[in-house]
Amino acid sequence: MEPTVELSAITVRRRRLRPFIDFGAFFLFFGISGTDHGREERMRRRFEQEFYANVVTATLRGSVEPGRYRLEGLPQDANRRGWTVDAGGRATGDLSDDGLAELRAWMAQGKRRVEPVPLEPGT
Repeated sequence: MEPTVELSAITVRRRRLRPFIDFGAFFLFFGISGTDHGREERMRRRFEQEFYANVVTATLRGSVEPGRYRLEGLPQDANRRGWTVDAGGRATGDLSDDGLAELRAWMAQGKRRVEPVPLEPGT
């Protein structure tokens, strides 16, 4: 069983996005065709960057080894993508606007205890 730790504070930074330009229609208009092999992956990454636009850093009280964790006890949307804990005891995660609102409401209720569960590599 992993130790229970406490979230003492959070800081939020909104991710800055570069303008997204898809040149596919431009090339199609001029009759240049071809197969764009990486388009699906680029579109998936772009969606994730836009949807999970809040970079949240939570300060943890307690000892947690650096790595990737799911913080059991957090609301589901706030825990969807996992958290990366560094050596200084800070957990960083990407949250959607809904996930951030749920996390703030959860903390406003006075709930601060979570249990870090290590994530498998690749998840």
